[in-house]
Amino acid sequence: MGVGSCGGVGPRAARENLMKNVWTVWPSLQKRIQSAKRRLVILDFDGTLAKIAKTPHEVVLKKNTKDYLTVLSQSSRYKLAVVSGRSLKNLKSFFHIKNAIYAGNHGLELAGDKLSLPLQAKKARKLEALVRLLGEKLKEDFSRVPGMLIEDKNYTLSLHYRNVPREYVPFFKQEVDRFRKQYAHWPLVWKEGKKVWEVRPAVKWDKGNMALYLSKHFSDALPIVIGDDVTDEDMFRALKYRGITIRVGRSESSLAQYYLKSQKGVQRFLQELAKL
Repeated sequence: MGVGSCGGVGPRAARENLMKNVWTVWPSLQKRIQSAKRRLVILDFDGTLAKIAKTPHEVVLKKNTKDYLTVLSQSSRYKLAVVSGRSLKNLKSFFHIKNAIYAGNHGLELAGDKLSLPLQAKKARKLEALVRLLGEKLKEDFSRVPGMLIEDKNYTLSLHYRNVPREYVPFFKQEVDRFRKQYAHWPLVWKEGKKVWEVRPAVKWDKGNMALYLSKHFSDALPIVIGDDVTDEDMFRALKYRGITIRVGRSESSLAQYYLKSQKGVQRFLQELAKL
């Protein structure tokens, strides 16, 4: 949209829309959080609660982070939810925290608080066989690419290329483009993240829908959302006007209202929340 008097966004408005550092506005944020009797904390996992590692299997959740989460989960003022692209079983293996809600596979799996998946999410799960078939084709094609890791999570796929040697990356990108075109008629969605391509059922259900579902279920709670990747933008979009949205790492293209400079800042933020 152009800049002008006819509905354009001027420089001042653009500056006002830029995300703010959490700590530069902490007094006002703290006041807003304290004024809410209940708070719904929705967190991504990789890159948010835990540092991204060379492979998903090498990721470690630090004890102090887990301790802060445990404190929040035990408080009557908080409801804690972790929403991740990992499978539900794998996600839960990092925590063992009671009273928390866990959503795996971008919201296609759900456990905790006696919640059940909405019909829309269940429809997506019916495409499991198609996802598995594509996974087999991808594994066959990339079998000779060193460092390539394809995660089959039943309802979704993750194509990790963080450890693929630089000389193989052009081939990887070329093959991803070829697969996307060749199977464009399949009801699947491809989404690029940080050194990963996610493949999910083409049904209107993602992290954003899950976050919105949780916020409606706990309608008396102020949503506080933290994430770091492209798929977390769906949560920021869904809850932008309902609560507090925070991105790990500043980005002018993000829909989040605020940002923390690094994953380490998330630990400090959780520690501060535990005091409120």
